[in-house]
Formats: sequence, structure tokens, C-alpha cells
Amino acid sequence: MAPWIRSSALRFSLLVLIAILAEVAPFHSLYAQQVGHYLGGATGLENGSGAPPGFYGTYLGYVNPVDELKGPNGNTILNPDITVAAQMAGFSMTTPKKFLGADYGWSFLVPIVNTRFTADEFNASAASAGLSDIYFAPIVLGWTKGKANFLVNYGFWAPTGQFNPSLALNPGLGFWEQQIQAGTTYNIDKRKLWNTSVLTTWEINQSKEGLDVTPGPMFTGEYSFGRRFDKYQMNAGIVGFAYQKLSADSGSGVNPLFSGILDRSFATGGEWKYTNVKWHMAFDARYEQEYGVEARTSGKIIVFSVTYLKFFPPPAPAHK
Repeated sequence: MAPWIRSSALRFSLLVLIAILAEVAPFHSLYAQQVGHYLGGATGLENGSGAPPGFYGTYLGYVNPVDELKGPNGNTILNPDITVAAQMAGFSMTTPKKFLGADYGWSFLVPIVNTRFTADEFNASAASAGLSDIYFAPIVLGWTKGKANFLVNYGFWAPTGQFNPSLALNPGLGFWEQQIQAGTTYNIDKRKLWNTSVLTTWEINQSKEGLDVTPGPMFTGEYSFGRRFDKYQMNAGIVGFAYQKLSADSGSGVNPLFSGILDRSFATGGEWKYTNVKWHMAFDARYEQEYGVEARTSGKIIVFSVTYLKFFPPPAPAHK
């Protein structure tokens, strides 16, 4: 299998995880910092690569067992028993057209929430199900230069999910968000077996519906180091991320206990990816453990996905 196919085939299946934060964020914002839509750990191996020309459809499952609520200094405030789960459908296309020398594409993500948590410490339980905030990226650009791939995209989150500020758990976050990403994947050796990547995500948020609260801008940097096996069809390795809020939440509705606090989190884990072009299928599984968390929940991140991929054949050469 050509390395450029193997290096990019699961890019979309990784990207779709970014919509999942809408399920967990209402709990975060109620007891800790206001959060954005993007979730650290949303991508992993080769996350700086754009997908080759083709169509991609993904089913993604996400499970987030949360076992600690961290204070501003990283101290454990509570040990809640919370498990957040979600399912998602994503669609993406990379067209044969070029823009600024890059492959041009778009992506559209639809998260469906089916979650329930029970926290004995709060003596409360809640359930929420339905459509969450959708994500649309009208600009997804990918370049290939020698051993390196580069990715730049712009998208936005629309508050399509139900949001009631008086409820403990909502399907949606209740605000618009602009998102910009830039990253690169580098093939270390001549055979392109060893690979490393980094992806940066920048979130710019607007005010919440029905509340005088604007979450501060946020930065997430995700990294990976992996090796390819089985004729380039499989890639396995180490993944992780670092998240930091860049400036404090603003507005009269900000919880005074967290006024001026900049939340953060880190995580490290492993990932396995497999792509079979003949089957038109790709599979991905990832596990990460959070650490160094401040002013937000802490736990584990478990992701699995199945992607249908249909590559577009290259155009036939012109006859002279």
C-alpha cells in the first residue's frame, strides 16, 4: 500500500472525535471551568496529515470514565462516579481539486448523545439524550512535501443541541465556536516506517445562550510517535496531548470560585490503527490516561471507530 494512503486514511476517523466534548462539557462547566467543544485526545497517530482524495464515512464510539474532580491547584476535590458515552456519525470528502497547492476538502460531524451519570457525592443523577452541537469545516487543506505532510483547516461549531442553563446536563453547549487547526506528520526513515506528528487546535468562543458567560480562548497540542507494520496497513504507537486555557472566562455569570483560573490537562496513552483499501475499511482504537489536571474533571479516554473509505481514482493522463 502506498505510504500516502496509509498515512492519511484514518485522518477523518480521528477528526470526528472532536465533537464528543459536547456530551461532557455541561458537567465540566457546572462544577469547574467553562470548556470548549474540542477534546484533548481527539486525534493521535498521523494527526498532521490530510486525507487523500476520496469520501469517508465514520461511526465512532467514545467512553470517558471520570474518577476525579480537580481543583485549581490540582488537588482532588471529589471522586465522582461518572461515565460519559456517546455515538457519532461523520462525513468527509477530499476533492481532486487543488487550492494553494493543497488537496481541498470539507468535513461534517453529527454527534448523538446517549449519556447518564450518577455522582453519589452530589446526591444527584441526570440523563440526557439527543442531538448535540454539530461541526462543519468548509476548509480542510492537506499538503505532501517529501517525507512530510501538512494540514490546515477551519471550522465552526453551531449550537444545535438543546441547552438549558438551569439543567445539570445538556446535549449542547449553548454557544458558537470558531476552530482553527494546523499540524504536520513527518516520516523519519527512508522506508517511512517510523512516524511522528503534532496537531495544534485553537478555539475562539462566543457567549453562551441565556448566560452572561464567554469561555476563554483555548489551545490543545496533540502529539504521536508510531511505527508501521503489515505492508503499511497498520500503525501503532504512543499518543498524548497538552491542553491549556489561554485567558480566563469572562462575564457576570462566571462561577466566583473559578474566576481568573486557567484550567489545564495532559494525557498519554497508546493507539492502534489498521487500514485495508481492498475492504474500503479502516479501524482505530485509542486509550489515554489524564494527569496534571487543574480545575476540571480527570479520567480515562477510550475511543474506537470504523470508517468506510472510497478513494477517488487519479484522473486519466491526457493523450497527446
